[in-house]
Amino acid sequence: MPLPRPQQRLQSTLVLLRQQIAQQPDGSCRQPRFDAQLFHCKGTRLADYLQELEHNIAQLTAADQDATRRQWLADKVVDQIAALQRECLSQQLRVARERPRTDVKQQKREEYRGYETRLLAMIAEREQHLQHAETLSVQQQLIRELEQLQARLGRCRQAIHKLELQFTAR
Repeated sequence: MPLPRPQQRLQSTLVLLRQQIAQQPDGSCRQPRFDAQLFHCKGTRLADYLQELEHNIAQLTAADQDATRRQWLADKVVDQIAALQRECLSQQLRVARERPRTDVKQQKREEYRGYETRLLAMIAEREQHLQHAETLSVQQQLIRELEQLQARLGRCRQAIHKLELQFTAR
């Protein structure tokens, strides 16, 4: 069942916002980025605020609320989206001391996640080529490449897991 038109627009806006936030250096700031009236979140990373926004959108799309509560929540969601969009656009304007501090381990984890994403894309590409390969030699070559990529992906995921264990050990 397709979503109603306003929900489609809301979801597409949320997808664009996720992409904008993913492109930002999302380190922690010295203080919360937004007023407590706008976000209840105590985090200082844009991803923390995005998570609260997604929670509010999920509540908004739930049908078990009265009209007044839904209207209040809809207004809050609109304000939160606007605030996050402004924050994403203004990152380059901030002076150095106001910019988010990036954690070296966080940067490393993001770097490894990027590797993982690229490896998964390469594996999917090779698998698709394998389905259309006509000769045995080409198939064998693609299988060897797939095995190598799978091994690299395994090592990448081990490194990510090792970093995450370090995060939880803090």
